[in-house]
Amino acid sequence: MPPTEQERHCAKLVCQHLNRTSGGDWRMQCWLDDPHQDKPSPDVLLANGSDSITLEIKQLTDGDTFRKYEEAQQSLYESLAPNRDRSFELLPPPSIRLPITRSLLRKIRPRIATAATGLAVGASTMVSVPRQATVRYYPRPDGAGFIHCSHASSDEFLAVSPGVSGAFFVEEGDGPDHQFLTEECRSAFRRKLKQACRLSQRSGQAELRWSEEWELRRGVDPVAGEGGVHVAAIAADFMESAAIQSVKKEIAAAKEKFATKEWAGCAAVALHAGEQQHQLSPSLFADAVATLEPADVEPLVLVFLVSGDAVREFTPSR
Repeated sequence: MPPTEQERHCAKLVCQHLNRTSGGDWRMQCWLDDPHQDKPSPDVLLANGSDSITLEIKQLTDGDTFRKYEEAQQSLYESLAPNRDRSFELLPPPSIRLPITRSLLRKIRPRIATAATGLAVGASTMVSVPRQATVRYYPRPDGAGFIHCSHASSDEFLAVSPGVSGAFFVEEGDGPDHQFLTEECRSAFRRKLKQACRLSQRSGQAELRWSEEWELRRGVDPVAGEGGVHVAAIAADFMESAAIQSVKKEIAAAKEKFATKEWAGCAAVALHAGEQQHQLSPSLFADAVATLEPADVEPLVLVFLVSGDAVREFTPSR
């Protein structure tokens, strides 16, 4: 397979870097895939007349977690749009993670369309989000009231607890954390929760249905046909750990190309950042590469980080 334009560009930049740091006239001597189709081989042999480096070129990405996050954001941006000529931002509970479950999407999509009707640029409104759960009752010898919900934010349940007698567990599957943005919505929920607790005392359990609120903001109108709904949610990962995972994944793949043969005096990998990732910056990748130990990279000796026209060289030391 012939090298891609990106691979050629990376190899050229590494040669220019070596000319500045090691001296000599480093060039791409030959690409190795075609003459070695019967076995895994690194991409290119670099040489300056006296020394040589065999280089494998790998593309860094945001990693699986951020890739799925980006895919979910794009899908939601289009599928939730009441009108592709307008732009909105939806603010769910801060702890929500993408992707959103299909059942929740089916519930909120028509409500977003309703809330967006007549909303002026720069204005905001509430989207009513339906929720349901089963409340189970367990008697307590002391008669004290306690309502437990599995979500991290349970202030509303604790607020109702003094008004009931016994222990109650609210089971609602994998829904997001609770969010009430107006006193009217919050008060309505507390009334329904108290009623469900009292009903569950008779038969052991009761169904609870209520509504919560997510804010919807209308932004400046985009180019016609490019509007949508941006969901304000974070990815379920730390950027630093995602960068480390991405680097280690590509290092492991590069090492396989050197497992069966010593191709040149020095084995190296060029990690290319800048085209296939949107969340992770080159500085995060540089920090991740700097944590590598010799055992992480052997039989590789050098690691080059390529971003734009810049090349940084790393030599994991013992």
